[in-house]
Amino acid sequence: MSQSASKRYIVGALFLVIGSLWTLDNIDVLNIRLPWYFTEWYSIMILIGILIATVREKVGLGLTFVAIGAAFLIRDVYYLDFRDIFEFWPVIFIIIGGSLLFRRGMDKDGSSEKKNTESEIDGIDEIAIFCGAERKVTSKQFRGGKLTTIFGGTDINLLNAELASGTNILDVFVLFGGTEIRVPSDMNVKVQVTAIFGGFSDERKVITENEANNGKELVVKGLVLFGGGEVK
Repeated sequence: MSQSASKRYIVGALFLVIGSLWTLDNIDVLNIRLPWYFTEWYSIMILIGILIATVREKVGLGLTFVAIGAAFLIRDVYYLDFRDIFEFWPVIFIIIGGSLLFRRGMDKDGSSEKKNTESEIDGIDEIAIFCGAERKVTSKQFRGGKLTTIFGGTDINLLNAELASGTNILDVFVLFGGTEIRVPSDMNVKVQVTAIFGGFSDERKVITENEANNGKELVVKGLVLFGGGEVK
């Protein structure tokens, strides 16, 4: 049994037990004295976050759900005023720093490796923090890379680029910012970005087919928080 399948079974069994006991308690078959905060919406959000982070392996999104749920849980359990929580606003810098270090450390199949030539690169690794960044790519073997946008904007021009064979991953992270990715109308693009209080979509008006692009795909994935992005 694979590791991912084992995670699914373990977490699935856990949710099955919790759901069964909770239902039996609600219909008075069992009398389970759980702390009152276990039945609040934010406790459910924490469980969902754990599920997303472990089974779906979307750690960033899962931890976001857990953090939001935990904030409300701590507020109610310790009778905190939300104004006290705002005293911890510098934690946002910890989150940003950890995200940058974590993303820089992840290098799968060389997708983030840069190959510099006179006028082209096969992979990009752009960071825009409190500023804007523009990149024009003309590579004929583009393999994806990483885009990090925090309180800023990025503009990636792939109109004169071609994809390498197979699946090429472009990992985006947007926090209070925006990203625009311009691609040819015949490029095979899939958007798999998770957006919270924001959005990310394929806004191309015309999408054409080109047999030369068969077997070549660009997958845009990642996380958008309080921001947006588009493929156009």
